[in-house]
Amino acid sequence: MKKVLIPILCIAAIAACNKTVPATPDQPATGAETFSVRILPVMTKVTDTAFENGDAIGVTITRESGAHATNEKLTYNGTEFSGSLMWYAEGTAGATVSAYYPYADAVPAKFSVAANQSAGTSASDFVAGSKEGVLPSASAVVIPFKHKLTKIILSVTNNAAGELSAIKLSGARLAANIAADFSATVDETAATGTITAFKKDATTYCLILPPQKVGLTATVETAGGNVLAQNLAETELLAGKQYTINMIVNPKDLAVAFAGDIEDWENGGEIGGGDNTLIEQLDKGYITYHEAKYTVAQMKDGKWWMTQNLRYVPEGITVGDALTNVTAGIYYPLVVNAGQTAAEFSKDITVIEKRGYLYQAEVALGLKIGDLTSVAQAQALEGAQGLCPKGWHIPTGADIIGLVGKAVSPLTNNTEAPYYDGVNGSIALLNADGFNMEAYGAISIADNTKTSGTFMGFLAAYKDKISTGMMIGSTYAGVTYNTNGDETSGVKNLQFFGFMPMTNKATEAEYSCNGTKVSYRIAGAVRCVRNN
Repeated sequence: MKKVLIPILCIAAIAACNKTVPATPDQPATGAETFSVRILPVMTKVTDTAFENGDAIGVTITRESGAHATNEKLTYNGTEFSGSLMWYAEGTAGATVSAYYPYADAVPAKFSVAANQSAGTSASDFVAGSKEGVLPSASAVVIPFKHKLTKIILSVTNNAAGELSAIKLSGARLAANIAADFSATVDETAATGTITAFKKDATTYCLILPPQKVGLTATVETAGGNVLAQNLAETELLAGKQYTINMIVNPKDLAVAFAGDIEDWENGGEIGGGDNTLIEQLDKGYITYHEAKYTVAQMKDGKWWMTQNLRYVPEGITVGDALTNVTAGIYYPLVVNAGQTAAEFSKDITVIEKRGYLYQAEVALGLKIGDLTSVAQAQALEGAQGLCPKGWHIPTGADIIGLVGKAVSPLTNNTEAPYYDGVNGSIALLNADGFNMEAYGAISIADNTKTSGTFMGFLAAYKDKISTGMMIGSTYAGVTYNTNGDETSGVKNLQFFGFMPMTNKATEAEYSCNGTKVSYRIAGAVRCVRNN
């Protein structure tokens, strides 16, 4: 189909006919005057969709006595559909004529839209119509065709430099079940996919997908190669409805505004912006979380891991830059100073993007400093989401052992772990698979009685880099009390199992990353792992 308007035509005359003996369902009566079946299509509530020469529909004609025709192919000639199908002899018994587009060798029970609709949407636009009480006639049968799927219009304001390369919507199922009456419902067994939209002009894109309840993700690829994405609110997309999304593309972000008027199909309303906290693009190796992009990888343990350290700062927290502020919750990353004599904080945005912030366990686990006061509380935090995106969590002891294989007691070493080299968890093996691990240092605060911390990670023998560090985990590992062994004296320190990357070795092949116990007031880097 191409984009022109079909006018609604009326058939004014019905030809006179001879009275004859009624025909059998499939054959005209001997000597009867018969006519070819012709269908004049009318598209309801449409301004931009029409049939073009050569388009074919499947036609079924059913009488009370049986089927006269089943899935007969009729072809469009610019005005109407026709073919070799003939009417049965005229009589008083009408028939139901139904038709669908696009034609298939068998009446479809399923229909899939194209993932790439950039060349046009017509092949993905399943339409059908029917009319009851039709009598054989020399005149064409007027059948109103209706859209059975859902149309999305993307109205785009492009504030980025250059034309957009593509706009895509992901998260929808691409297949529909087609009932006997040609109504369409989403095939819940179909895989979700990504649809590339058709560009009508510089400000308008469109696509078609099966009706379904879905929270879509809109992705824009700019001419400069930048990829911008935004989640859309979960919406019930109904058959035959058109929904409009107004999109504002800025150089570094994508915004969804409310839609304008609906001009064609049936008014389905607008789709606004949804929760944009997390946008997962696992197939592309990254997620966007609180508008920051993080690379991710599915490691050989079968789990998806962030391959960059967390750099999210929740509202109400000021990132710390003083060792005397032992309850800051979050601190700036560490680098070696210019004289290569010690570690220091860095506020350089490029360093923050590369190394992330350093988090104390309570904040990393979603609490405030001072909230943890008992072992039971600490034990309940295993696998907590904490500051990680929804559907992700702070690594557990099982995650650590399953990845690198080695940890301190009471965790039991796993010599079958994919990144265990026979001695240690191997940074070289991890990084060969894209884990991007190095030593990030830490702010060492031994327990909650300390009033000042120290920089951890600088070693004079390896003065060109931070050589050790600690990373936060969520599995409880131990406790000390203000009075040794006396729980009633109050908690002095709690420990969680985390990672300890170490690059204080002669060769990179010796760099290790094992499980260790991390005191809860120590500030270390955070990596999140996706829930199974």
